[in-house]
Amino acid sequence: MPELKKINCSWTKFDVVQVIKIAAEDKLKQIYESKEDINASVLKSFVGVDSLEDEFPEYWIKMKNYPKQLRIFALMSAIFTHEKNIKDFANKFTDGKMRGVLIVVPGNKQSTNLRRGLIVSGASLQNYEKAKEVPYDLSALFEEGEVGLLFRKLLEQRILKIGHTFEDIDTQNKFLKVCYNYQFHKVLSLTRDQFKKWLGGQSLNQEEDIFNFSQLKVYKKIPMIKMNQWLNEWDDVNYNTEELRRKPQPVAYLFSIDARVLKKLADVHRRKADKPREEDKHVQRNLNESRVDEINSYIEGGFPWSTLSASEKISYENQKLKMPGFLPTAIIANIIGPGEKRNSRIINDADLLKISDEKTGSATLNIPEQVFSGDWNPELKPIEIIDGQHRLWAFDEDDPLSGNFELPVVAYYNLDRAWQAYLFYTINIKPVKINTSLGYDLYPLLRTQEWLENSKEGLLAYRETRSQEMVEALWNYPESPWFHRINMIGESGGPTMSQAAFIRTLSNSFFKKRDGLFSSNLTNNEVLPWSRTQQAAFLILLWTEFANAVSDSNSQWVEAIRSEDRQLNIYEESAKWDIGFLSKNSFLSRDQGVRGFSTFANDFFFIAASYNDFDFDDFDYQEDDNKSITKEEVSLAIDYFKSQKIDIYNLMKEFCVIASGVDWRTPSANFSNEDEKTSQMRFRGSGGYSQFWKVLLEEFKKSKDSNIQKYVSQLDS
Repeated sequence: MPELKKINCSWTKFDVVQVIKIAAEDKLKQIYESKEDINASVLKSFVGVDSLEDEFPEYWIKMKNYPKQLRIFALMSAIFTHEKNIKDFANKFTDGKMRGVLIVVPGNKQSTNLRRGLIVSGASLQNYEKAKEVPYDLSALFEEGEVGLLFRKLLEQRILKIGHTFEDIDTQNKFLKVCYNYQFHKVLSLTRDQFKKWLGGQSLNQEEDIFNFSQLKVYKKIPMIKMNQWLNEWDDVNYNTEELRRKPQPVAYLFSIDARVLKKLADVHRRKADKPREEDKHVQRNLNESRVDEINSYIEGGFPWSTLSASEKISYENQKLKMPGFLPTAIIANIIGPGEKRNSRIINDADLLKISDEKTGSATLNIPEQVFSGDWNPELKPIEIIDGQHRLWAFDEDDPLSGNFELPVVAYYNLDRAWQAYLFYTINIKPVKINTSLGYDLYPLLRTQEWLENSKEGLLAYRETRSQEMVEALWNYPESPWFHRINMIGESGGPTMSQAAFIRTLSNSFFKKRDGLFSSNLTNNEVLPWSRTQQAAFLILLWTEFANAVSDSNSQWVEAIRSEDRQLNIYEESAKWDIGFLSKNSFLSRDQGVRGFSTFANDFFFIAASYNDFDFDDFDYQEDDNKSITKEEVSLAIDYFKSQKIDIYNLMKEFCVIASGVDWRTPSANFSNEDEKTSQMRFRGSGGYSQFWKVLLEEFKKSKDSNIQKYVSQLDS
């Protein structure tokens, strides 16, 4: 019988760990084709080829469809490159139940590389990176029967490499006999029957014995940071034990813990709908199962993958939508003290969590040994959750997670229940919702992320992201009439036009889903190929020409605003612009006017671009789309707009002159008669947007310009 040592690959090189990581990150084919950054001998043995000139094996290409299993698949591929690995995993490490414990030999490079490989693959927890005994779990690999078929192809290659012939494995029985002789099933910690089923394409039943909670004993002692949080004035608060408001301890503790361990340690004492409020001493609301499912899906693949249907999630094309399911917000918990009672149940002294305080500002949380046994199920658990139950209940304490998932915790010790209710209220009810304008400042950080272009929410994110960038350009460009005239973070007493309102305006005009000049197909089924700088230059120039047209206008509405006696709140930076444009009594400084003008301008220029009367496509300005919009680039783009190479600029100027003829006064401005004032009342509120659009349309119908008449006829149809 051929010997296993014929497939031996050096495990003293770190490349055997690196190649697992490369495969897990879906870079294996790229490295294989470039033949760079990895030891050639290791790469050949791992991939399963005789020469790096051979065709890249198809089973590696197909494994991309199974990202959850890919890491452990890569681990096992590496393990099956050395005789000693195969024998040790089959005879020393396995427990026969899809898992085992690696015994690390100090100073042995192969042994320490195996430990690192287990951790990189997610089969073992990061916490074991220096341990001599390293529990590992392979069960996630067997959840997909199709992966078993692919792994069979890998084993066939290894068997042929050892020295067997195709005739030795050309039937199912022959193949299995060879595998059993080498104890391949034990390497995978499977029974013969399980091995046969999985390599035959069946997913294994993991309902029983798939995860041993005892491997989480590494969390028996958890280091904590003591958080001192107490003001002397708080000593004057009325503390009352009878009202469940005994004086709290002046410290809390910060630590991280495996989500499964916390879930096993914790209870949630929920309020009951059929119990009088004054009699119910519990804090938490009822568990929302759909919310738990939503978080569970988010944990597995982040956003926007978590929003997909089950069938969409298994599509390889949608794997690019996967993101980390970060849960960085702390769970707020209470560690129950001795003698405490909940629902007539008293905590057992043996189940108490002990805290060992250190003088250095740190402490240690000591978890009893019996917690890690399979039959520990006390009447009252030692931790109760104050806030974060839905995040925690998204985990199953028996789930064989691939990798590490620790949750941050802020824990109080023996905190009375009235204070728990107080904390829950201040965390979930009292805080003011984040200011919308401030929130929009996060959007540019998403600009380079691939999922924006591929998710269902991608277009919305693009619209809002680009709109925010345009608003910032309008606010930041010194020659813009909106320079420092937009309230960027929602400060009271600032400019009347907020960033949030301006972003909504652009999202619903130039970046709207249908017929948006910057976001939709034109009528010739082409998208205007303008960069961010071109878009910003167009908007700045459009508003500049509109402000100039107002300044040059002698219309009744402009003269009326100019003649007002009282001092208006005009910013010094804007003094060069006409008061008809800047005044708070002008709709041009308010949401209704800004959106009314913008929506009509978008619709007008969308039709103009579709007709190809003007060379919109000739505005070919190149930029690095990963950089911020700069003042210098905007200036160059504006100069290009104004040049004689294209004629859009003249159309823009004529558009703005006509638009300035509309009465843009607010009802609070001065009017010569009451009818004029009453007429302007129609522009107030959200209905003002469409009213301004209609008024602008009527004004543009008066134009004698043939092109404008043509575009207006389309708007009026």
